Amino acid sequence: MISFHSHQCEAKLLNPMKGFELDVQPVEYRIDPLLGRTSVVRAGRRFWAGLYTTDEKLLQEIVKESRERCFFCPEKVASATPRFPPDLLPEGRLRQGESILFPNLFAQKEWSAIAVISQEHYLPPGQFTPRLLADAFTVAQHYLRTVHEKQGAPYAEIGWNYLFPAGASIVHPHLQVLASSVPYYLLARLLEAGQRHHQQYGVNYWEELIEAEKKQGQRYLGRIGDTEWYLPFAPTREDEVQAVVRNKSHFLELDREWLDLAEGLSRVLRFYQAKGLSSFNVALYSGLLGEKLDYFWTGLKIVSRSSVQAQPVNDVWYSNNLLFDGFVTDPPEELAPGLKEYFR
Repeated sequence: MISFHSHQCEAKLLNPMKGFELDVQPVEYRIDPLLGRTSVVRAGRRFWAGLYTTDEKLLQEIVKESRERCFFCPEKVASATPRFPPDLLPEGRLRQGESILFPNLFAQKEWSAIAVISQEHYLPPGQFTPRLLADAFTVAQHYLRTVHEKQGAPYAEIGWNYLFPAGASIVHPHLQVLASSVPYYLLARLLEAGQRHHQQYGVNYWEELIEAEKKQGQRYLGRIGDTEWYLPFAPTREDEVQAVVRNKSHFLELDREWLDLAEGLSRVLRFYQAKGLSSFNVALYSGLLGEKLDYFWTGLKIVSRSSVQAQPVNDVWYSNNLLFDGFVTDPPEELAPGLKEYFR
């Protein structure tokens, strides 16, 4: 029932870098099995790798300069960050391990919070331990459960922009924890498509997808607890990895699965660091809070972003920003062998 459709073609030009000889470049169009979204795999764009080379000296200068004025660091966080109204959270803020959660000073949706991940102002990707990440996820769940139970928030998301190329305004690692009365676009499409697939075939799409990926073998990474990890057939951005939580459709159902997600995410981040990457985006998505859905599994996505450089080139352009195409230079099948070493 799940099929992986692609279309191979070629671009031809007389290349001045090769003495104007004929240059034939492969182009592959892939179709997302669930949503039908198009992703372009353009292997061979070697120059693109320069976007992901970190200027370590510049990064350390930014870390040092920003540390002096960071209000997420331990000595300032209590006095410089907002608190929740007592009718929502009498304690004002939530804490779990090193993580502390408080309202976003500039709300993005009706319920907007920030969860600081660590007391350290900066950590390389490979130093985010499962415990650090699981504590941040758990404190986020506490907040989302509260706004759901007290104010009826039906939709939730957890996001992470790490460093400026990924959209962060602050170096200090932190999560965006949001709840809303209206679903974001991708969630609405996933819910619709997941329900349609379940009605048509009588099986959860993600359960079928995992079995298909295991059988196919090239992109499946492994299972950690009740989480399944794989590279998507039609990725949206470079180095994309996805995970789903078996038989859990929303965040409030999760318990030990937070540590499973944290373990897998920590492994991906170690791979990113070994690859020389420093900036990334993470998104955790959920079905309707408090509503068990047989046709939906909650999950996680992570992609790498261009790195800190003195003269950066943004890796977001019109095709994916406005036309919603995916675009990658490394096919997931070529990325998978290196990642699989972290899931053994």
